[in-house]
Amino acid sequence: MRKSIRITVFLLLILAVFPLASYAAPSSQQMAYWRAEYYSNPSLSGQPTVSRTDAKIDYAWGANSPSFDIPNDRFSARWTATQHMEKGSYLFFLTVDDGARVWVDGQLVLDAWSLGRKESRQAKLRINQTGDHVIQIAYFEDTGNASIHFEYIQLGGEDDIVGAWHGEYFNNRNLEGEPVLRRQDGGISFNWGFNAPSAKVTRDNFSVRWTRSIYMAEGIYHFRIQHDDGMRIYIDGRVIYSSWNDQAVSYQVAIVPINEGYRTFVVEYYDHVGNAVAQVQFDEDPGRYSDDEPGILIDNGNGSFHWNGPNQFTSSGGILGGFFYTNNTNAQATDTGRWDVSVGAGNYEVFAFVPGSHATTTNARYRIYHFGRFITVMLNQSQFNNEYVSLGTYYFSGKDEEFITLINATGEGSGTTQIAFDALKLVRR
Repeated sequence: MRKSIRITVFLLLILAVFPLASYAAPSSQQMAYWRAEYYSNPSLSGQPTVSRTDAKIDYAWGANSPSFDIPNDRFSARWTATQHMEKGSYLFFLTVDDGARVWVDGQLVLDAWSLGRKESRQAKLRINQTGDHVIQIAYFEDTGNASIHFEYIQLGGEDDIVGAWHGEYFNNRNLEGEPVLRRQDGGISFNWGFNAPSAKVTRDNFSVRWTRSIYMAEGIYHFRIQHDDGMRIYIDGRVIYSSWNDQAVSYQVAIVPINEGYRTFVVEYYDHVGNAVAQVQFDEDPGRYSDDEPGILIDNGNGSFHWNGPNQFTSSGGILGGFFYTNNTNAQATDTGRWDVSVGAGNYEVFAFVPGSHATTTNARYRIYHFGRFITVMLNQSQFNNEYVSLGTYYFSGKDEEFITLINATGEGSGTTQIAFDALKLVRR
């Protein structure tokens, strides 16, 4: 019967910006209610003026306050919740004006206490034991607008591939019954031809459902889609693309505006007979998260790395045989390492190499300047040993003004930990 390859291009423009909410709660997050305490001073001093239960931490008070009993400026708040968390890796995300800190089981994981304007910070954390964990957040407002948003998402379980699509494969065309195969796929980029995806899956008349949650920056995204036969794509339960019929391979583009936040993607696909193709890619998608891919290396030993400060120590090991380290300070940075980024315009995943020694800080602060904006990523170096760790995927403009810095101010007691400065690697996405 068919299967010649047909290449067409059409644009699907979703005119309404969706979802309506600026942030969608990650599907993996089941947060207990927060015990909230609000203070009529900026330092959490004395007894709280207002105590209540908050369902979530997502407030934009503007020039107002949380309550008639709280002043519009110079107030503070503390939220506490006990949350059941499975063993695995997590990403914590905080947006705040003016300042906030986040602890998990007493460990500081996000520190934005000195901020004077609205800014976002992220931190990765490994939970090593399944069970109940205490999350606490402290917040203060100085003057002007007041806002705070906090959420987290589980990137993967103990055996999960971080950033993978969770695939469910069915031996029918309608995604019916129990899947015959569940697996993690690094991306949706398959050309099975006349073969089956697996020995457990039939060669023809099968279907697949892939699911994945991704943090998205606000913007217009181009989805590049190829399939033979049918495919549907959902974001947060809303259809952005549907072509659920027998067809030859075609190339199509969907243009979709998406608001900032965690988005849940679902891709459904079926094959009738003959050729089987399923491919979905989109702008700023981190795609695979493998750290062994070739990339652009910026080592501490070459001319793209610069040191500013009096306390630079050298150790053997790491990438290319050596790295720098220094002792931490509590609040005021005295030592800074800077990696200049010189790449072509595009999306790159940034990996930091953490050596096996002199990397004991739980709060290394990497500050990434890209495309005219800053983002701070906090990393617990003490949990890694001679390995690359992803700091996320970012769009770099290709101009020579972009860079990444790491400072020795960690918020821990001065002189109690060390920070390692080794290679960065940028992988094109």
